[in-house]
Amino acid sequence: MISLIICSRQPDIPQSLKDNIAETIGLEYELIIIDNSKNQYSIFSAYNEGIRRARFPYLCFMHDDILYHTQDWGKKVIENFQDEKVGVIGVGGCHYLCKYPVSLLSWKLAERNKFYSFNYIQRYDENKKHKTEIFNNLQSKSVNVVALDGMWFCIKQNLFEHTSLKFDEENFKGFHFYDFDMCMQIHALKMQTKVIPDILIEHFSDGTFNKVWYDNAFIFYKKWKNYFPIAIGLDLSDDKIKNLEYDLVMEYIQSAVDLQDDLQKQLQSISKSKRYRLGRFLLSPIRWLKK
Repeated sequence: MISLIICSRQPDIPQSLKDNIAETIGLEYELIIIDNSKNQYSIFSAYNEGIRRARFPYLCFMHDDILYHTQDWGKKVIENFQDEKVGVIGVGGCHYLCKYPVSLLSWKLAERNKFYSFNYIQRYDENKKHKTEIFNNLQSKSVNVVALDGMWFCIKQNLFEHTSLKFDEENFKGFHFYDFDMCMQIHALKMQTKVIPDILIEHFSDGTFNKVWYDNAFIFYKKWKNYFPIAIGLDLSDDKIKNLEYDLVMEYIQSAVDLQDDLQKQLQSISKSKRYRLGRFLLSPIRWLKK
C-alpha cells in the first residue's frame, strides 16, 4: 500500500531501520532504496527515480536516519489522505515564507514557535554531547502550513501521474529545497500542505547550511517570487508582514556579518601558525619561478 523511497548515502540502509519499519508500519509496503553512495544523484533526481520504480498508491519520502515511534503509522498515513484536498503531509513545517532567501530555521524572534508547527523528536550533538529534544506544539488536529521539513513527507502516487508534479532536477542541484519546492508545487495545484499530529518520528541529524543551500535558496525564491510573501494558518496584517520582512532580513544581514568576522579570525589565526609560515617558505621557489 505504501512505497517508501529513500536516497541512501550507503549502498543499503541500516538493518535497524528496516526492522523498525517492519515492526511499526502495520500494512503492506515496499522499500525503494536509491543507492547514492557514489553521489551520482541529487535528492531531486533520486526521488524522481524512486517515483518511477514505485508500485503502491501512497509514496513516503524519508531520510535514512529516522526511527518510527508510532504503531500502525502506515494506516494513519492513508487516513490523513481521506480528504481529497490534502496534497502532502509531514511532521514539521512553517507557516510563513518571506520575499527573500533567508532561513527561518535560524529565527531568534520571541514569536518563533508561532510560525512553526511540529511533532517529532530531534537528536543532535551539542558541544560533543548527544542531546534529544521533543518538538511538539500540535493539539489533536493537523494544521495547514506553507512548507514541510524534508526528513519525512508523504504524497499520493496519482498526483505524480495526473499532474505536472515532480522533483525539479532541471533547476536544482544537491540536497536542499526539494521539500519547499515540492510544497509550493502542491500550493500551485490548489491543494493543502499539512503537519499531522498522529505519527511520531525521531530524527538523528541536523540540517546543514552551505554554499549549495544558498545557491538553491536563490533559485527557489526566483522561481516562486510571485507567491511571496506567503502565510498559511496565520492572521497577519500588512503592517505585521512588513515588520516580519524587516526583522528577517536584518537577522540575515547580522548572521552574514558574524560569519565574516569568524572567517577573518580563523584566517588571522592560520596566518600566525608555524605550519602556514613553513608552507609559504616551501612554496617560495614556485612563486619565484612563476614571476
